[in-house]
Amino acid sequence: MLRLGPAHTRGDTAVFVENEGVLFAGDLAMKQLFPAFATPQSRVASWLTSLDALDALRPTQVIGAHYDKGDAAKISTYRTFLTALRDRVAEMKKQGKSADETALTLRTEFHNKYPDWDQPLRIHAAATAIYHEIL
Repeated sequence: MLRLGPAHTRGDTAVFVENEGVLFAGDLAMKQLFPAFATPQSRVASWLTSLDALDALRPTQVIGAHYDKGDAAKISTYRTFLTALRDRVAEMKKQGKSADETALTLRTEFHNKYPDWDQPLRIHAAATAIYHEIL
């Protein structure tokens, strides 16, 4: 059992069944569901670090808290999404955009990039949290 985070919550956990290669990733890596920044402690930096720790386990199966199981690609897909969102938030913040303006713009942009993912409203909360996290 690994204690990670703060990412989705301030105390994210994952369970790895080493001899089977099965990772129960909780809400840290799921298939086709936008990540939820669910608490004030949620941080993109620690979420990315958590994904690195999960990836280092080299799981053959990843079971998220919601939706179908998959392989380790779930981890890299979440990393790609979170990295791209972080970079776009930083870019817009540098341009002088407000947190709300950034979140509204990126909600549309990332929903268009990931049209088959559920709960696109989560992008707004994620972008806002990231906006306040980065300098």
